Amino acid sequence: MKHGNPLFYLLKRLKWPVGLIIIAVLISSLGSLTGLVVPFFTGKLVDKFSLENINWMFIVGFIGVFILNAVLSGLGLYLLSKIGEKIIYDIRSVLWRHIIHLKMPFFDKNESGQLMSRLTDDTKVINVFISQKLPNLLPSVLTIIGSLIMLFIMDWKMTLLTFVAVPIFVAIMMPLGKKMQKVSMNTQTEIANFSGLLGRVLTEMRLVKVSNTEQLELDNAHRNLKEIYHLGLKQAKITAIIQPISGLIMLLTVAIILGFGAIEISTGAISAGTLIAMIFYVIQLSAPLINLSTLVTDYRRSVGASSRIFEIMLEPTEPLDVQKQRNIRDGSLVFNKVDFKYDDSPVLSDVSFKIPTNKVTAFVGPSGSGKSTIFNIIERMYEIERGQITYGGKSIYDLTLADWRRKIGYVMQSNSLMNGTIRDNILYGINREVTDKELILYTKLANCHDFIQEFDEGYDTVVGERGLKLSGGQRQRIDIARSFVKNPDILLLDEATANLDSESERKIQDALEVLMEDRTTVVIAHRLSTIKKAQQIIFIDGGKVTGKGTHQYLMETHEKYQQFVSTQNLTD
Repeated sequence: MKHGNPLFYLLKRLKWPVGLIIIAVLISSLGSLTGLVVPFFTGKLVDKFSLENINWMFIVGFIGVFILNAVLSGLGLYLLSKIGEKIIYDIRSVLWRHIIHLKMPFFDKNESGQLMSRLTDDTKVINVFISQKLPNLLPSVLTIIGSLIMLFIMDWKMTLLTFVAVPIFVAIMMPLGKKMQKVSMNTQTEIANFSGLLGRVLTEMRLVKVSNTEQLELDNAHRNLKEIYHLGLKQAKITAIIQPISGLIMLLTVAIILGFGAIEISTGAISAGTLIAMIFYVIQLSAPLINLSTLVTDYRRSVGASSRIFEIMLEPTEPLDVQKQRNIRDGSLVFNKVDFKYDDSPVLSDVSFKIPTNKVTAFVGPSGSGKSTIFNIIERMYEIERGQITYGGKSIYDLTLADWRRKIGYVMQSNSLMNGTIRDNILYGINREVTDKELILYTKLANCHDFIQEFDEGYDTVVGERGLKLSGGQRQRIDIARSFVKNPDILLLDEATANLDSESERKIQDALEVLMEDRTTVVIAHRLSTIKKAQQIIFIDGGKVTGKGTHQYLMETHEKYQQFVSTQNLTD
């Protein structure tokens, strides 16, 4: 699907402040028009000036026009810049809103550092064009047109001679503008790659230090930085060509006017004041012409920067509707002949099972067999290729996504925590008022109240990035406390406690047993005691269901399950 210019595509998605634009355009236009009167008044002043007969009214009017021009130009530029800033604010808001609603496969393929670069660095390039360069467009155009009209009125023959340089100027600017766009796109890509590397290394700094790979990561960064440096030099070369050429053309124009003007004065065709006025108009043309020349290159750069943003905006989003809450009737969760691929790699094939209400179902199987994928599919992080998944007889894809996820609590092996206080993390995503009394009750049930109280700041203790100030067992218990507060109907447990000490493991198991009461619970089981307590065990092997039943039944009928229980050394 073609959408044309990526910058225009972005701008079409915004709500424009029409009233403010009209006012700003009118004021800046008046500022440019008053600026056109200044050289004319200067010429008249030169022709009429005499020490014996000073016209004070004319001088006062002349100064008044200067002041009015300064006030109108300044106010107009401020209002146009305000519009530019508002537009770039809207672009960043629209982009962030889109990114946060993208589907999970997008985040699997894109590094967080690169996405941050798109939000900050790419939008910064667009910001320079929209809030700084674009506001000068209308005043510059009005000044150029008005100055040319005045020049034609004063002496049309001399003005026509100045146009000799214009085709040369355009012929140089067009290819340079295209070159600038290409260099800008490459620059933004390299900056995004560098941001991606920074994000990856900074979040895994412990791994870098333990692995002694500081020099490797420095070398990787230097490669990126050198490429950014060379691309920056290319941009500097283009700018270094454009600006002197603009100045040279201006000097050439002034030289033409001075040369032919001197001849015109000697023949009496024009006065000295007219010549001075014409030189003023030509000088007044210089700034707008330079603005327009750099506007083209900055426009090309902003189009280049918006190309990757444009690609992100075309990515499909999740259909979230968080405003309206609807109750979903409880029932059994049923997978019926489900196939799932990750990219082109099959992960699940013809998977069918039923998870009954308010009972414990345990998934068991070798590592990489598809257990965690099933959890992700239940949460609707990924969409299935074929088959059907129903809850209470209704397809989960017909349920509102936000309502469906409200029904699910997930205690993960990774224990995701945000950099904030313990209180913030326990209440993260809870859309109701929770009293301190209620919070303490749930943290006691999750066996984490005691260790929280041992911190100087208690519940206001900051946990650090990804909760690194807490131990693995502490993070998991806070995760469990969050599920207590959420009170989900379906509980997904990745019961990985093998890497914890025996005391933490016992406390977590006690907390989980309380949490699992009277709830539809689905467990990726790592403990024999959990497997034995499950009303149903589903054995997953190579993305297929190869056995279903109780522990006793599978021990009697499923050879691979018997081997798994004995060889995996499952703990009691």
